[in-house]
Amino acid sequence: MTSSSLDEAGAGDIVLREPSPDEYARVAYLFRNRRLHAGSRFIAAERTHPVARFLGAVSWWVEDDLGRFQLACLPGSAQNRAASVLVERVLTAAREGGLGSIQYGDLLPDGHPWLPVLKAQGFERLRSERSFKVAYADAWKRVMHLEEKHRSRVPSTWRTDAIREHQPEAILDMIAPYRLLPPAEVRYFWQDTMAGGFDLDMSCILFNGARPFGAFLARRLSDILCVDVQVVEEPNRWLRSLADVCQLHHGARRVAPGGPIRWIQFRSGQAEHRQTANLALRMGGLELPPQHLFGRRLEA
Repeated sequence: MTSSSLDEAGAGDIVLREPSPDEYARVAYLFRNRRLHAGSRFIAAERTHPVARFLGAVSWWVEDDLGRFQLACLPGSAQNRAASVLVERVLTAAREGGLGSIQYGDLLPDGHPWLPVLKAQGFERLRSERSFKVAYADAWKRVMHLEEKHRSRVPSTWRTDAIREHQPEAILDMIAPYRLLPPAEVRYFWQDTMAGGFDLDMSCILFNGARPFGAFLARRLSDILCVDVQVVEEPNRWLRSLADVCQLHHGARRVAPGGPIRWIQFRSGQAEHRQTANLALRMGGLELPPQHLFGRRLEA
């Protein structure tokens, strides 16, 4: 996206502009409950009358030929209007930057206020995901029981390593078909200095000898352990279930129940990653409303 896209522009009494350095904290506060990409830039929507006030902002970044963005607006009657003009500006910037497509940066549930705004600008649902929430204490007890019961059946060539010991490239090809996280986000959340990134000790890679065939990537957000990726590449159904237990046990033995984690939340594709959905349901998980990824192609 080019800097010419960010010149000050008006939409009635709403002005779109990049915040100045001393305004950055005010704009970033609008995104206080979001994970912001490290390379994000901001465009703010400011109402100039009767008193100057930021109504909202968009954060955006580029991943290869793809633009991604997030919206944050103050509640009120002007919310949808501010969101609409911010999305229009991002689309203009993306076209000027020669990008091929653009996506909203978060998954959105049915009924979210941004859906009408995005659909009016030509955005379509690209895929959907299911998510499941399980009490951590219940999941921990089940995992510990299964690991003890089947420990003697785990092949001697299997092992789990904390992801701290490896680079993300070790698993990118393996997890790519499941479309759970794009490579840029995997690399981003793998950094040990990243607030809200992967827990580098609870997250693991499952090896058979020197070959990685499983990945478990999780982040701690408040009292929830969010499992972003749980993949096992094993055709044998029994061994695949055993591998799931090994990966979960890797994290469970590091954090006992009764501590900072109260819930564990799993996610899976609507159709392409039923393995995680089945695992969560077997643990007594509650299925949450589905969430959707929205995006659109850009005209040449």
